[in-house]
Amino acid sequence: MKPITTLKETFMQPLIISRLGPMLAAAVAAAVGLAAAGGCIGGWDYSNVSEGNRCNPYDSHNECSSGLNCTVSSWQVSQQGLVANTGTLVPGLGSAAGPVLLYCPENYCCPVDGNGNLMPSTNPNCQVGCNGGAASICSATSDPDTCACAAVLADGGSPSSAACQAPAPDGG
Repeated sequence: MKPITTLKETFMQPLIISRLGPMLAAAVAAAVGLAAAGGCIGGWDYSNVSEGNRCNPYDSHNECSSGLNCTVSSWQVSQQGLVANTGTLVPGLGSAAGPVLLYCPENYCCPVDGNGNLMPSTNPNCQVGCNGGAASICSATSDPDTCACAAVLADGGSPSSAACQAPAPDGG
C-alpha cells in the first residue's frame, strides 16, 4: 500500500523583518503629517485656538487666538483653593484665565475687548448658557437662577434676557 502524502499550505505570508522598518517609518510620517496639517486644534503647543473651541484656564499662557480669551465658570472662580466634593484641591486659575461666562460649565475661547470683558459673539459656545451649559448646570444643581435661564433658552429666548443675567447679590 502506498503512503498518503499531505500538503500543508499556509494562508499567511511569512513576516519579513526587513519590511517592518519602512512600514514603521511610513506610519510615523503619516501621524506627524496629520498633526501638522491641523489634526490637532492648537497644534503642538496648543496656541491660536479659534473662537468657540475649548481651552484650559489653568494653563500658564492664553492658548486662544488674538482677541480671544479663555472663559471660566463662576464655580471655578469661587472654588479655587478649596477642596472639591471629590476630595481633591481645586487649583488656582492660571494667567490664561479670562472672564466668567455665565451659566457655562465649560471653558471656551471667546472674544474680549481691550479691558478683558466679553464681547458679543455669534458662536453659541460664547453666549450666556453656552449651547446647553445652563441646562446641564440646572440638571446637576437645581439652582433656581440657572434653571430660569435654562428654561428661557430652551424656549428659544435670548441669552441677553433678564433671566440669564447675573443674579443680584444678596443685600446685607
